[in-house]
Amino acid sequence: MIKKWLPVALAALMLSAPSCSDKGGPVVDSEATANGTQENGNQMQGSNAQQASEADRNREGEDTVDTTDTVASAEQTPEEPFGGSLRDRMEVSKAPPVDDLPWSTAVTLEERIASLEESMASGREPYVVDLHDMGGWEFDEGKDQPFPDHVLALDGKKFTIRGFMMPDIDFENIRKFHLVRSLFSCCFGAPPQLNEILRVTLADEDGMEYTYNTLEVTGTLRVVFEMEDGLVEDLFRMENTTYRIIDFDDPEAPSDFDATTGFGDFIPTGSAEY
Repeated sequence: MIKKWLPVALAALMLSAPSCSDKGGPVVDSEATANGTQENGNQMQGSNAQQASEADRNREGEDTVDTTDTVASAEQTPEEPFGGSLRDRMEVSKAPPVDDLPWSTAVTLEERIASLEESMASGREPYVVDLHDMGGWEFDEGKDQPFPDHVLALDGKKFTIRGFMMPDIDFENIRKFHLVRSLFSCCFGAPPQLNEILRVTLADEDGMEYTYNTLEVTGTLRVVFEMEDGLVEDLFRMENTTYRIIDFDDPEAPSDFDATTGFGDFIPTGSAEY
């Protein structure tokens, strides 16, 4: 009898037994769970978007350059010297501008001395003189003192003299050359005398290119008597010289001479300062 009702009793007991929820276990609400998951997802998306926005702002801050310091630095930084052509690098050899004085018309030695004295009457260096007025006297190498007093008085003073570069061997990077008053009288007429030539040494170590144009040189004049191998060295020497190239102006050139065509393509047009 017991065997017959035992299965039925067990089945009824199982049906009537309380669920796990009645024992305090977790109850899963599927709808609430879905809503909570969606809310959490939205919060995560919002947090990610906020982080991405902050990262973008940080990157923009890194990419943004504060130009204030850059501009100030650029204003304080000195300009680098021009590294282009030789002509551009010659600014250190600029000669101060001088008045455009006519070439000397002195003929006799007395007139030349008077012209020199007039040019130096201001007492302000550099004195602007004509190389022509520095000559005209007889040089005698046999004398203990071959220079006249008015020439010795020129030694150690600063002068500005115009003339032409004698064509020697070099045609570029020339730092030493001889200056004569007239290209025509030198190259197409009688050669200049010893006391009509000026040896020039430029201050700029890069030198200059050869030019047929008129040169205006400024530097300290030295009056020197030296001999080497029986030959007289240059009597007039200009040291630490600056220069500028000006328009062609030769006092001995024919009145109808056109410098732009007379020497072909050798003479540049216009004025240039170095």
